[in-house]
Formats: sequence, C-alpha cells, structure tokens
Amino acid sequence: MTVRCLATNSTIERLAEVDTIVFDKTGTLTEQRPAIVGVRTRDGVEEPQALALAAALARHSLHPISRVLSAASDARDWSVVNVREAIGRGVEGDVIGDVSGVRHMRLGAASFCDVPQGQSEGAQTHLADEEGWIATFEFDEALRPDATQAVRALQQLHLQVQLLSGDLAASVSRLSSRAGIDMHSAEQTPEAKLGHVSSMQAAGHTVAMVGDGMNDGPVLARADVSIAMGHGVPLAQAQSDFVVSGAQVLAIPILMEQARRTRRIVRENLAWAAAYNFVCVPLAVVGWMPPWLAGLGMAASSFLVVLNSARLARLPEVN
Repeated sequence: MTVRCLATNSTIERLAEVDTIVFDKTGTLTEQRPAIVGVRTRDGVEEPQALALAAALARHSLHPISRVLSAASDARDWSVVNVREAIGRGVEGDVIGDVSGVRHMRLGAASFCDVPQGQSEGAQTHLADEEGWIATFEFDEALRPDATQAVRALQQLHLQVQLLSGDLAASVSRLSSRAGIDMHSAEQTPEAKLGHVSSMQAAGHTVAMVGDGMNDGPVLARADVSIAMGHGVPLAQAQSDFVVSGAQVLAIPILMEQARRTRRIVRENLAWAAAYNFVCVPLAVVGWMPPWLAGLGMAASSFLVVLNSARLARLPEVN
C-alpha cells in the first residue's frame, strides 16, 4: 500500500496528535460503485425507460451513484441541457428527446426530488419531473474488504471513529453497524459536515477527515489533517495532506501508527542527544574526559540516533 504525503513535517506532527477520525461513506468506506438491486416506477413508466432517463442526467454528475446509473443504460435517446448539480443533493436539467417533449427532471435525494418520506427508505436515488415522482433506484452498498479491519485498528489506537454521510439515515445506520462505527450522522450537506468538524475542533479535538468526493472539499480543507482516497476526484485530493493510492482503507491506521512512532522516535533521539551533551560536554570542557573519548562518544551518539530512526523503515502491523 502507498500513501503520498503532500504535507510538511508539521502536518505529520498534527497527525500524531489526532484523537478523532471522521469518514465519508460513499466511495471511502464502501466500494466506489454499488449495484442497482431494485427499480420502482410510477404507473405507465417502464423500467428501461426510467433507467435511460436517469442515465441521461447521471452522465452530468461525478457522484459514485451517478456513475452506476450512467453505466446501467447505454440508451442515447435523450440529451440534457441547462444542467445544474446541487452538490450533495442531486442533478437537474431539461431532458430533450422524450415523446413528451422537453421535461425538467431531477435526479438525487428524496428532498431534492420532492419524494414523500414514506417512499424513501434505505440506499436509494430518485427520479422526478414536473408531475412528481417517476422512479426510485435501490442500491446495495458493499463495504471495502478491509474497511471493518481498518475501523477496528483505529479504535485500538484509542481514536474516536465517526461517519458523516449525505445519504439517508437507514442506509448510514446499516452500514455503520456493519463497519463497527457507533457514532454516525446521516443526511449531512457539505455545510453540515463542515459545521460538525468545526464544532469538534472548538471542543478541543484534533480531527482527521477521510473523503473522496467533490462535496468533501470544504471539510477536507477545514480538518486538522485531511486524507483523500486515491480514486477520489481531483478537488478532494488537492485539499488533502495525504492521498492513499488505490482503495486500501487499511493504509489509514498504518499511517496513524507510523506518525505516532515517528513522534516517539524523534523524542527519543532528542532526549538521548540532550542527555549526552548534558553529561559529556561539561566533562570534556573541564578536562575530565579526553578529547578522543568525547569525539568517539559523539560519533557513537550519532550512530545510535541513526539506528533508532531506521526503525521507521519497518511499517507497523495492524490487527
């Protein structure tokens, strides 16, 4: 596993001081592309038509769910103009090509598509037009293979692990339970995520944020330390101190432990150098230690510092 560090030494020091780590959900703890497991449509709308309409809108969004919908239908009968993406909520635009002519359509969260709460449960995305609800697409999110192990390893480091997501409460609660995360918040807009992290910092916590999406940019920039997944959008990576190549969540507890080991070894080296100088330099100055012995001691001290630092080349193991 590879982690690219885009930060300075001071950031590594802050990473060692982190006591709270906050995860985004979609594309971070979960596989980047969930599968469509069910489609419900209003009377008179066939499933292939609903998928094609949704795909036409989804092609204009970078959200992982939109990528799944875009790939679910290769129909090119519709084009979309006047597209607007509401970050964290959905995408809308005027769809051209349907037998009904031009229709303004929305694809996204239940609140964005004016879907009654009773119709919205689990991991879902909705399609609507001027007349109201058209279809609901149900998804099954899969945890990354190492996500549960990574969360457990972080908790063993005595870190508070939280999950923030813009998805619905049922979906977030279900996935949090599978990942072993007790503290989670659903239906979080980018502004709400930013406010949550800011309030944690105001309470004295040092917060690391892990995300990969476009709507994670502001909160990644606000966190004390920010970590982006390597497959994430360029904006998320640009706002991050560290980028985890690939999709290996287990690299995050290893990174945290390595930062703590680095801090510990630096302190050991400083303590050893200070002790040597405190004892040997005065002895050499008053003549109680011959110069050759003082020089040999200095060389030995430097050698011990190098050997101690070499321990960092061996990555820590996580359980």
